[in-house]
Amino acid sequence: MPTKFILVVSILLLCSACSVSVSPIATPTGIINPEDNSLTETHDGVSFTVKLDQLSFGPYQQVDNITSFHVSINNQTESQISFPSSAFLLKDGNGRQYRSITPERVREIVSKDSVYLIPYPYVGYYYLEDQARVAYQNTFSSSLPFYAEYHPQDIFTQALTEEPLLKNSNASGLVYFIADLERSNYAELLIFPDQEASGEPLLKFPFTIKK
Repeated sequence: MPTKFILVVSILLLCSACSVSVSPIATPTGIINPEDNSLTETHDGVSFTVKLDQLSFGPYQQVDNITSFHVSINNQTESQISFPSSAFLLKDGNGRQYRSITPERVREIVSKDSVYLIPYPYVGYYYLEDQARVAYQNTFSSSLPFYAEYHPQDIFTQALTEEPLLKNSNASGLVYFIADLERSNYAELLIFPDQEASGEPLLKFPFTIKK
């Protein structure tokens, strides 16, 4: 594939991605940080700060689109708490709900057809010689996020811990969902007090999606 064609399509994709904005919606008890578009809620001495990480965590046009949220938990109590990824649920503006997926599942999804892809957010290869040519270049000097296949360890190291959070301590990381929020105008991250994500949620984090 001609290099100029790849460059043109890449620019179009970047412009398209920039046209989508995700912002938190004010709640009676929440605190919005306009600098990073995060929303903080506190419940019984435990504060949660949530913001969108990526609308599409992985290569262009993959079958299962992965959305990631960054979650920070600050346990200000004298007790140990536990909020593994299974305690999080995502809902979109159409009422569809999505359970979180494990880093192992994320790794499996983004690894599909990896031999034909270059680092996110560029277009997939059509010729293997194109991949070899770009691999020769110093792509690691870019500040853009790389396709996870080239940094598989990041999927695990950046994920929210599954371990209990000790008293007076904090943790942060990513929670992953198979969801395409670009097709919706609203998203809501729900946090439940148990790993089954059942009953009434402990906290809700609403976001508006504008294109």
